[in-house]
Amino acid sequence: MIIAVLALAMTAATLMATAFGLYDEVRQNRLHAEADRLRAFRTACRFRVNARNR
Repeated sequence: MIIAVLALAMTAATLMATAFGLYDEVRQNRLHAEADRLRAFRTACRFRVNARNR
């Protein structure tokens, strides 16, 4: 009986840890995606426009 209770407790703890880990991973991915979206056009190489060379 004690072994069954311990197995159930360990299973519940493992599932909770997995759920927390997945939640944290999704949160980090969203933060990185948001940062990439905000930086998308700032990191592009832009050439200087010289009016004399037209």
